[in-house]
Amino acid sequence: MICSLYIHVPFCRKKCDYCDFFSMQRISGKWSDEKSLECYIDSVLNEIKFYVRKYAVTGWKTVYLGGGTPSQLSPEDLKRLVKGAVESVPDRDVCEEVTVEMNPDDITEELISSAQQSGVNRLSLGIQALDDKALESVHRNCRSQSVIGALELIKRVWGGKLSVDFIAGLPGHGLKSFESQFSILDVYPVDHVSLYTLCLEENTPLYRAVQNGSVKYNPTESDRMWIRGRNILEKRGFRQYEVSNFARPGFESRHNTVYWNLENYIGCGAGACGTVYGKQGVRWTDTHSVDDYVSFWQNFSFAEDDLSAEKSLPCDVELLDSETQSFEYLMMGFRKLSGVSSSDYKRRFGSSLESRIGVSGGVFSEWKKNGLAEQTVCDGDVRYSLNRKGIMLLNRFLESLL
Repeated sequence: MICSLYIHVPFCRKKCDYCDFFSMQRISGKWSDEKSLECYIDSVLNEIKFYVRKYAVTGWKTVYLGGGTPSQLSPEDLKRLVKGAVESVPDRDVCEEVTVEMNPDDITEELISSAQQSGVNRLSLGIQALDDKALESVHRNCRSQSVIGALELIKRVWGGKLSVDFIAGLPGHGLKSFESQFSILDVYPVDHVSLYTLCLEENTPLYRAVQNGSVKYNPTESDRMWIRGRNILEKRGFRQYEVSNFARPGFESRHNTVYWNLENYIGCGAGACGTVYGKQGVRWTDTHSVDDYVSFWQNFSFAEDDLSAEKSLPCDVELLDSETQSFEYLMMGFRKLSGVSSSDYKRRFGSSLESRIGVSGGVFSEWKKNGLAEQTVCDGDVRYSLNRKGIMLLNRFLESLL
């Protein structure tokens, strides 16, 4: 089987107030120690080896290191982790993309060099904003000066692809400042942009601050700011191809497209999720305890019978029936501006996509009538999608399909 690989590196220098991803600060404690990080890497590589054997993985389509903050690893550790992952399969030539998320204030020439030497060909840089007031409002450790410094270094020494992240609606971020930050796209070799609207996730410091009134947040203004950002990106040659993602032609994220197309991916690392689809799909989510994760995987024995000892794995497992997979196919597929394929749906689920989404007198028909959805034919295949207006109402559309 050829599939994709996601590796979770849950360590951060400092956790931002809006973040609800599983991560932990390295300021103090055992995980601030380099030897402990080496143990974590050993554990991840053992887990990768386990799933390669379990699912007979012959090659990785894409590899993605996320977090957390993978750039918190030393250059040596980053190289060992990436090379170990890439070389864990027999066919290494099929890998199309190897991405590592980095924070601007972690980037050094040595770190970039290690990434390139280990096979990384795409960096994802977490900018979020080029306004110090906005960054300070969510206690983000990085500042705009660090971002520009990192971009200058990348422009000088990096030879691969570059994606950057922005967030619309950070507290204290004025519209003029928000718009002006996109000028970096004219100066630096950015080929992909992820533009998100700030979401208030429960159990985060920012959510509590907004709830108690100490921080002001207006979701309507955030949405308007996002639309302004989208328009600016499109004028600069970036095509929206998914709800929050824009790319210059040919530079779409191949790894994220795996998720949106409901393709198989292995997830390794504390807090990572992996999914293998089929008649009976399976999804696992690794434990959020780094201690428990390392305790299990660091010294895992690869005896033949270990592949069947699944009940002891430190993860939660969910079985996915056909109905669940069918809805997830729609939920993820309609995130893309290209939408979903009638023939692919029929092949995977053995039933009519047209009946499922209501092409004749149902949900899709109404959205198309209201100018929010489109039906196209390409090479004999019929595709159904939401357009630029409709995709802004994606959740409402999906709720109608439930």
